[in-house]
Amino acid sequence: MTRYAGETMVTFLSLFLWLMTDVHPVKVAVDPGVASVEIFLDGEGIGVAIEPEWEVECDFGDRLRPHELVAVARDETGRELGRAVQLVNLPRANAEVEIVFEGESPEAPTALRVIAESAERLEPLAIFVTFDGLMLRGDGHGRFPLPSYDSSRIHIVSAEGYFPEGVTARRDITFGGAYGGMVATELTAVPVILDKNRELTAGEFQGLLSARGIAVRVAAVERPGARVYMVRDHGVWPALRSTGRAIDRRDMASRQVYMKELMRKAEETAWIEEISPQKDRFYLLVPNPTDSRGLSLFPILQPFSVKRWGLPWLSTHIVSPMATVHGQRLSEAVALAGLRAAADGCPRAVVLVIGDDVVGHSGYHSPAVREYLRALRVPLVVWSPVRDLPPEPWGKAETVTGIGGLNKASQRLLKGLRRQWIVWLEGRYLPHEIELAKNDKGIRLAE
Repeated sequence: MTRYAGETMVTFLSLFLWLMTDVHPVKVAVDPGVASVEIFLDGEGIGVAIEPEWEVECDFGDRLRPHELVAVARDETGRELGRAVQLVNLPRANAEVEIVFEGESPEAPTALRVIAESAERLEPLAIFVTFDGLMLRGDGHGRFPLPSYDSSRIHIVSAEGYFPEGVTARRDITFGGAYGGMVATELTAVPVILDKNRELTAGEFQGLLSARGIAVRVAAVERPGARVYMVRDHGVWPALRSTGRAIDRRDMASRQVYMKELMRKAEETAWIEEISPQKDRFYLLVPNPTDSRGLSLFPILQPFSVKRWGLPWLSTHIVSPMATVHGQRLSEAVALAGLRAAADGCPRAVVLVIGDDVVGHSGYHSPAVREYLRALRVPLVVWSPVRDLPPEPWGKAETVTGIGGLNKASQRLLKGLRRQWIVWLEGRYLPHEIELAKNDKGIRLAE
């Protein structure tokens, strides 16, 4: 939740950490001197909270959609005293990362310091920092020297903190160019897809992107490594495991090396694989809720390098001991995988693997979750080891029967991700607010 400084502050007492639809009360707390608090949902006023309840009803609608909830405190004359902002159905901070520049001149910093904290007061397992896509090496105390750079150009610095239980935090900022030494703290990552695999420049988006009917400025364009989030129906694991054994039989030596490293990763909770920002990463999200909160309601395993392990091998070998057949909730797991992917600022896709007899206890219908991922600009790919699976609510599934079927599906997925680019916009916008004008450049928004 973001709070803006003012003479008087307003704070949300209703924290919407879960996926929200339908009507819910929004309750706030205020400091003395506040006469009323006007509540806005996506820029439209929905009511005014006054004492003693300081509460209004908010209708989030019957569909999963990203929202911005704003509370504006006013005095008796209507003058604004302060405001608070809460994002709903968008990435929330179970942890936070801050970047502080250091150097003799504020216009030309020579190093940066990263501060990472989690809501559970957990120490980060690892912190990765990139400068224009180049991995920076730290001194072990949270300080990262910057390489030589041209201060007349815009540069993007990204910092990611990895915590236990799959909790992550990310911060993306720009400096240089028109900003000089000043940092643009508000950036929105928008994934676009190219019809042909080619290089892309920020200049190609001049006048093409808008939000709320107003043209937006593009700060930079880049193509970092992609993120693949997989959610598996527990019923398909025997078929996938059988394919995994066939993969192992083809190369017994590699199997022994892989399994040894996999066991090390499972046993050493403080160990995390260092993956270059230009390399693709694989995450497995377990569709069984735990007693944790936020995104950890559905455990997410620490990332694996797709280049190092291979997507077919990861799909058929990585399994969590936390997974159980009973009580899986696929729809919520897919929605939260999309939510996590949308927070990464990278090319992304969610892969759902299903069979012909899905057993679950989800509270959301499959079409609603598919629409939600489209609003987040996160592509959803459906796989199944069952041949000729009839069309069902998740959409047509790609067949991944045997090594050949899994290899082909993996290659198609990675080929599509290589055509995704990230466009960094100045300012903060909801993902579904961004519009791309028709163009002959072969560029379209990811969905």
